[in-house]
Amino acid sequence: MAQATTNPEQKTNRPPPQPQRVAAARAYQKTHLTEVTEEELLVNYAPVISQMVHRFAPLVRVTVDVDDLKNIACLALIQSAHTFDPGLGVVFEAYARMRIRGAILDEIRKSQPLSRSVYSRRRELESSLESLRIELNRQPTEEEIATRIGTTVDGYRDLLDQLRPVIFVPLHQMLESDDEFGSGDQHVADLTQPDPSDQASRHELHAMIRDRILQLSRQQQKVLLLFYYEGLRMKDIAELMNISEGRVCQVNTEAVLSLRAYLQRQERV
Repeated sequence: MAQATTNPEQKTNRPPPQPQRVAAARAYQKTHLTEVTEEELLVNYAPVISQMVHRFAPLVRVTVDVDDLKNIACLALIQSAHTFDPGLGVVFEAYARMRIRGAILDEIRKSQPLSRSVYSRRRELESSLESLRIELNRQPTEEEIATRIGTTVDGYRDLLDQLRPVIFVPLHQMLESDDEFGSGDQHVADLTQPDPSDQASRHELHAMIRDRILQLSRQQQKVLLLFYYEGLRMKDIAELMNISEGRVCQVNTEAVLSLRAYLQRQERV
């Protein structure tokens, strides 16, 4: 399998903006948007909104109304156009995607309030995963993890399903948006006002993520590559790997928890 060496903040072989988006981009730079340009914006970015909604919705266990998420994403897109400042040197699509993603994740969080015990169980599992990795000097198997936490493989997979809602964050934000107190819009300042020291830290974080991904199982590597780097939906990944969508989500959850545990340990070293 191809190694996941791509920068987590970029998509591999990402095509250039569509011509209609380039034309619509001129509207973003106006002081005031009209109803016509707002409608043009929504039409041109409808595929982007649909893609983002359908990528994140399956990562949660509760039923989330897709149409509601699309409406919220559309509002975030319009707000992005009103607040976007091209003079800061940030590409509008990257800025808009960040704002849309934040709005979607905020709504998902609101729709499924989670108790502190869920975050406590996540931290306990992360600790077990990292301890086993150090002891075995490799990624532990499901059987080994289940034995360590005192359950069966089925019980372990059930736990992964319970923890799924608390891990749906982009890989490069793992250490920046933690627990239930994270805010979907807290990275706006980082995007619009890049800081050299912050950029250096992100580069180091990306390198650590890349190195740790290469230590994961081949199945975990493939899920992370297809979802975070190639932008596929969980449903599409399931079809490619010939496993259920639920199983893809479990693999993703375990892989992300393993990465989180490793990165947090590195931060303490």
